[in-house]
Amino acid sequence: MKSLIIPTVRQSNELIEASYKIATIGESRLIRLLLSQIQPTDEDFKIYKISAVDFANVFGLNSRDGRIYELIYEASDALTSRKIRIKDGKSWLLTNWLSSAKYTAGSGYVELRFDANLKPYLLQLKGYFTQYKLDRVINFKSLYSIRLFELLKAEEFKANKDGFKRFFDYEDLRDKLGLENQEYSFFKDFRVNVIEVAQREINANSDISIIDIVYDKTPGERKYSQIVFHCEKSKRDESGEVHAQNQEVEKEKKIPDDVKQMISLGISEKTALQWRKKYGVAQIVRNIGYTMAMKKAGKIRETEAGFLASAIANDSGGGWELEQQAREKTRKAKELAESQKAEKSDIALNEERAKRQVLIDEFHALPELEQEGIRKLYETQANTTVLATWNKVKKANPVNPEDNDRTRFDFVMFYKTYRANLQLPL
Repeated sequence: MKSLIIPTVRQSNELIEASYKIATIGESRLIRLLLSQIQPTDEDFKIYKISAVDFANVFGLNSRDGRIYELIYEASDALTSRKIRIKDGKSWLLTNWLSSAKYTAGSGYVELRFDANLKPYLLQLKGYFTQYKLDRVINFKSLYSIRLFELLKAEEFKANKDGFKRFFDYEDLRDKLGLENQEYSFFKDFRVNVIEVAQREINANSDISIIDIVYDKTPGERKYSQIVFHCEKSKRDESGEVHAQNQEVEKEKKIPDDVKQMISLGISEKTALQWRKKYGVAQIVRNIGYTMAMKKAGKIRETEAGFLASAIANDSGGGWELEQQAREKTRKAKELAESQKAEKSDIALNEERAKRQVLIDEFHALPELEQEGIRKLYETQANTTVLATWNKVKKANPVNPEDNDRTRFDFVMFYKTYRANLQLPL
């Protein structure tokens, strides 16, 4: 199979550390695809062309969907006015991502120009800069995942055998992510919808893993003021080339389901495999179940990864698993008792129906005049409601109105009484 050359995104660390707002995943994807077209040897910006087909293919979208053009238009329009604030000590620069965006009808692509102020941050990079393969972010669904990935990636060069850390002041991180005051203003909402979503996507797709997140409060205060990310490098191919289908098939074969579940909860693949070897699959699986149950019940107040790590180490899911087994046993016993009761009820009901049918058959064996006399006697003794139903059925079926689901029970009860008064044997 022909290998794919995956383009590289390169930015100076000053640009990565800048503050800017990206409002949609479409904008986020378009700017990264555009950045990946810049070559290390480029001395000046070019007019970069992005086609709807290429955009769709890179990000796994349907190229025949007419909304792709609308998405690119809206993203291009927004990026010509999105402000970037780059700080340099007490100095600062305000600029835009794009200086222009142009589409010619029938061409199938847009022509985009970077703002000239971005040249020092994107061209001929020599100092501190960060680069990554575009395929590391194409599967991200959250725009905050891409930004957080870049911010953490910028610190990867400091990694040692224990990984690396990245400290953020809470408000500063919000600013870098482009969050406005009203967006995820409650810390829990920020943690769950921004940080934890990004952690899952980064761990599942990129070449770094967030193994733990620590939220620190200001001494003497109740509010959180600092966030610390503990990260490590993931063992992924850095060659720049991938055999897409073969790699994915091999990966699916090699990674056990319990490890995949741990990765989805924010644990790196390396750590998940170490825990699997140390604690055993059974302990891992029951504590994943325990963590998922606590998450569903809203009882996890820290990170899912941290909760799972503690649960596995302490085997918190052991007692929970026994409790679940006891509940399951009780549930099955209850279901069995209810099933047996229903079965007995059905048997009794069927027996009663059979007895009623015997009486109906006996009634129909009587001479016609006697049958008619019994019907008239029944009509004189039936109450208003029963008689109304009888007359409706009789109108539709004047021959045997008693042989109907709506009338059979009451008529048979009357006929049994009639027979008893005549002292006929049952």
